[in-house]
Amino acid sequence: MKMTLRLTLLIALLLLWCAPILNAQCQPDETEVRLIIETDTYGYETFWSLAPTGNACNQTPIATGGNTNQVGCNGGGQQDATTAFGYNDNATVNAGPWCLKTDSAYTLYHVDDYGDGGAKFTIMIGDYPVYQFKSVGNGGQYNFTVMLPLAYNAALSRISTYGFNDLKPTAVHGLIFNMGASAIDTIDLSYSVNGGAPLTETLIGLNVEPFTSTHFSLSNLWTPTDTGFYTLQVWLGNINGNADLSTANDTLGKAIYFRAPKPVLIDQYLTDSVIIKTVGVAADGLDKPRDLAFAPTPAPNLWVVNKITEASGGSTVTYFDAGLPTQDAQLKKDQNSWHFMSLPTGIAFSYNGNFATSPGVYDANHQNGASHFTGPALWTSDWSVYAEPSGGNGSHLDMLHQSPFSMGIEWEEENVFWVNDGYNQNIVRYDFGEDHGPGNDDHSDGIVHRYTEIQVDRIDDNIANHLALDRESGLLYIVDNGNKRVLRLDIHSGTPTANLTPYAEPLHEYKAVTGADWSVYIDSLDKPSGIAVIGDYLLVSDYGTGEIIFYDRSGDEGVELDRFDTGPSGIMGIEIGPDGKIWYVNTTQNKVYQLDYTPFTVAANEPGNGPVFSVSPNPTSGAFELRFGAGQDISNYRLRVISALGQIISDQPVSGYSSVRIDLSGQPDGYYLVQIADQKGSRTERVLLSRR
Repeated sequence: MKMTLRLTLLIALLLLWCAPILNAQCQPDETEVRLIIETDTYGYETFWSLAPTGNACNQTPIATGGNTNQVGCNGGGQQDATTAFGYNDNATVNAGPWCLKTDSAYTLYHVDDYGDGGAKFTIMIGDYPVYQFKSVGNGGQYNFTVMLPLAYNAALSRISTYGFNDLKPTAVHGLIFNMGASAIDTIDLSYSVNGGAPLTETLIGLNVEPFTSTHFSLSNLWTPTDTGFYTLQVWLGNINGNADLSTANDTLGKAIYFRAPKPVLIDQYLTDSVIIKTVGVAADGLDKPRDLAFAPTPAPNLWVVNKITEASGGSTVTYFDAGLPTQDAQLKKDQNSWHFMSLPTGIAFSYNGNFATSPGVYDANHQNGASHFTGPALWTSDWSVYAEPSGGNGSHLDMLHQSPFSMGIEWEEENVFWVNDGYNQNIVRYDFGEDHGPGNDDHSDGIVHRYTEIQVDRIDDNIANHLALDRESGLLYIVDNGNKRVLRLDIHSGTPTANLTPYAEPLHEYKAVTGADWSVYIDSLDKPSGIAVIGDYLLVSDYGTGEIIFYDRSGDEGVELDRFDTGPSGIMGIEIGPDGKIWYVNTTQNKVYQLDYTPFTVAANEPGNGPVFSVSPNPTSGAFELRFGAGQDISNYRLRVISALGQIISDQPVSGYSSVRIDLSGQPDGYYLVQIADQKGSRTERVLLSRR
């Protein structure tokens, strides 16, 4: 009897202990489903509801979560929730599991109180994160099917090759996402251009785990033969030697435009007569313009960013077909530019069609300096999205807040930009990663690297400090007007070291970079502001003098070649256009200009008829010698020396001499034309005077 009683009690205890495990096990026609919610900086704004597809948000849901008290199904965009309810900020929350019918459809409703989205949702089917998405705007619904992943299923999720490129050999690259249950070790990638013969490459040694992605860049470069549009098609297959079990997501196409490289016309500016052309005026909408940049489009579309006022925020004026008879100016201002484009100092375009601006303000929230919460913002140039209503935070695509008084900006690649940080007095590299979509709020994938050993300063908050990058060499030129100089940084140098603490936002990575190769490249300037590079030339605009200064940048220090006086002070951003011409803004005049040129009225070289002579040394630090070829009749030769700005330095006859010495030591550094003429013709050579 006692033995029977003990056995009964033991069985009862075992059943009680096992009950939760037995209840968690799903039926043969069911699959376990869980939900992972990652909140943004405003966790209390989020609400969600899980229901069978066909049911409304509040119609017999399977489960709900988040701020059920204040938000709920109808709380999108109400902006009345408080931190008293809902999830914590920047938290990871697990919900479930639930046993849901296999192969059945369900809907996850998501609601954001403020209307800027931000929460991330991962739907776990069994052990796999099969579905992932971000909440956007006021919220919406995400429909999914409960289904375990196939063994082999890869998706070509993106072609990253820019839709706009310079005409040169170009890599085909993009993103592969593993949607299968097996890790991907090898996979075939193929591409064709305009329907031509495909090129196939096998990628090996990948180890792409299920529901993760990897970037690829094919070694078979695409070499376009001419400018214009091309159709690129890319596809994948043969996963680990097996067929892809779902081919619907294997292929993508993209239109790619190639333009001719910018012509290097600086020699013409140094030797010919320069003409100033007015391109834009205040009537176009210009209001304290501080920078300009050409969009990556086949047509020359020039974007100018306006300072305006802190409270109202900046704006842009786009000159479609800039400088052409068909030019048309369009003013646009985002509804939330008071925060995301406050007192902008710079604008820079990526070849992916996005652009970034640098705000020259301490606190983008304008709370009487309560917080230094501001930094560069990312935008799209898509005319149907930019500055159009798109949620609680306007149309911006992203913003990172670690650089108040951002005095200038330059593009590197994808969504990566360099910022001249006027508040912390450093140079900072910002990688926005994937943008969070128009008007949303997610900065968690941002990567910020601060070059703490580079110290810069600003004259004040009005004069921008621009940057210019030579992408071929990786040399970044930085205006440091507070110290009256230009710096040069090798962006491929330096090592991310100590972790830094981000201010008021989560970031994927925030590090100090030390050991970078940088130097003072130009010194003793007045009020430098704008900067541009092309070929072996560097151009710097001086706000105080109104000059554009030309430098030879082929050495370890910039060598001044010449200066061009544009007239009034106030010149800031300068740009080399797709036509190779120089474009710039003058903020005090509210104007955009283009520099053009006409040849000097001197006779052209006439090989076989004109005098033959050599110049040595060239370059010279002061004096040089002209030597004439043997057997020439030099009795009627005439010598002229002309500065790059057209000033005649010397005009004299030459007769009876086999050589002539010319001394330019009293002249400024730069290029000079030396012309010898007789009754048969003339010949002109260029001489560089440089004392460095």
